[in-house]
Amino acid sequence: MTNPLQVPLRLLIWLLLGCALGAVRPADAQYPSPEAGRSSTALSSTDPDAPFSWSIDEPEPIEGLLLPELLSVPVTVGTMPATLNATPQSHGHAPHSLAPSPAATVPSPHVRMASSDPLSDLPAVEGQPAVVLAQSDTALPPPDRGAIAQDVPQRNPLPSPDAARPRILFQPAVPSWDPAAGTILRPTVHLADDPAAEILPTPNAIATELVPSTLSGQGDRIAIAEDLQPDPVWVPSAAGDRFETFRNRRRKPLAKMFERAARAMRSQAGRDVGVGVERLPFALFEIDASQPSNNFRLRFESARDWEFADRVEYFWSRIGKKGPEFANPLAFEPSVDYQDIRLSFEVGGSKFSATTELPLRFIDPTNLSNTGGMGDMAITTKTVMIDGDSLQLTQVLRNQLSTGSAKRGLGNGHVSMEPGFVASYKWSDRTLIHNELKLWFPIGGEPGFSGPVLRYGMGFANVLYDSDTFAILPTFELVGWSILTGQKSVGLPNPQSIDGENIINLYPGLRIVRDNGRLFELGINGGFSVTERHWYRSVLRLDLRWTF
Repeated sequence: MTNPLQVPLRLLIWLLLGCALGAVRPADAQYPSPEAGRSSTALSSTDPDAPFSWSIDEPEPIEGLLLPELLSVPVTVGTMPATLNATPQSHGHAPHSLAPSPAATVPSPHVRMASSDPLSDLPAVEGQPAVVLAQSDTALPPPDRGAIAQDVPQRNPLPSPDAARPRILFQPAVPSWDPAAGTILRPTVHLADDPAAEILPTPNAIATELVPSTLSGQGDRIAIAEDLQPDPVWVPSAAGDRFETFRNRRRKPLAKMFERAARAMRSQAGRDVGVGVERLPFALFEIDASQPSNNFRLRFESARDWEFADRVEYFWSRIGKKGPEFANPLAFEPSVDYQDIRLSFEVGGSKFSATTELPLRFIDPTNLSNTGGMGDMAITTKTVMIDGDSLQLTQVLRNQLSTGSAKRGLGNGHVSMEPGFVASYKWSDRTLIHNELKLWFPIGGEPGFSGPVLRYGMGFANVLYDSDTFAILPTFELVGWSILTGQKSVGLPNPQSIDGENIINLYPGLRIVRDNGRLFELGINGGFSVTERHWYRSVLRLDLRWTF
């Protein structure tokens, strides 16, 4: 019969034995012997009465070992045995013995010892943490520094502070002239040349002649004599270039002006119709416009050297009769200068208009005294007969009334009429050609002395510059007169008969148009005779016209 006290005593012994084995196992796992294998054979208790069982399984090789609750340190030197699966089972038994496996001596390529060298970090394999092992002074041999040297990557040494560095040279801005942008500042920044790569000039005969050999010096220094002083009017080369550019600009003002005018003309290509094309039919001075309009004109006219003032009573009435009188019956007036201020009002529509002209005349004869006053008033009517896209034909009738004093030389002393035709032809959108044909004849003049005058002319006007508010219109006119019959005073008892005298004058001009809500035109026109016979030798006109 069994003693009841033996059962608790046996259980107590087994518990003490299990605790002893459990205390020994963690120490063996932390400090394994070098002869221990990398894996162990599974051991288990065969005693059915054992309170628990346990086993050591052969561990799987792991990459980048990680022990629980230890700090991760990169492994660089040596190898370690694989850890054992020492997790106790809930109902296992204590082992009777720990026999090493034959494969336990095989080193694992996945295990490295921890080292204090921070230069050789072993990265963790994807999906697993890094190795966590502490180096043991008793379990492992000292590290192989040769292996460390092979694993540590080579690093380039830091550059020395005395190493050669490139030098950056900065030149301050120097004013220079650019034709496109004017005066500009151009600073420059560049790398200095390597002094070692600089090629020094070799002395030659030409270079040695630049320095007189008679000058004494010490080393590479030459003493400057008192007479070798700098030029007091020395000018830097850069300033000289600027002065040369300034001189070139002053020498070519007309070229610059014509160049700008040409650019302005080229810029008008393809432009819409502006105020210049609108006022093109009214641009001429001497020839009447074929298109009726509503306007007010103020004209200043100055003529010089009107010869034979009483010729066919076109300008004056016959001297000594209705015209000016001289004390000497054989005297006559060879030349007369005059100045007119003419006020003109034109009112009408697109097909008809009437114009009233009031002149204020001042004369300067050669023999007679100067005088001034009201001249002969004129009334002109226009009637459009043909109005096409390119051609316009208008009938014109000018009636001159004797409102000026014939004795003072301010009028011709009779009524005259001048019927005729004026036409305009559209050469292009920017060019218009004008023509006229008129016949002047006196009514109530001295018979045999006065006579008819045929007038004809041609002119053209062009749009040089055009915009919605500003335009420049150059003009050119050629006008001729043919004195069909009549007489003139030449200082003889009997007047001289005229049979077909021809006079031709040229009239260049320029008209400027400005439209700022009210249409205003400024015109300058000159004329001169190109034939031996003439009315006046030259004339100058200034027109101010307002269109409403």
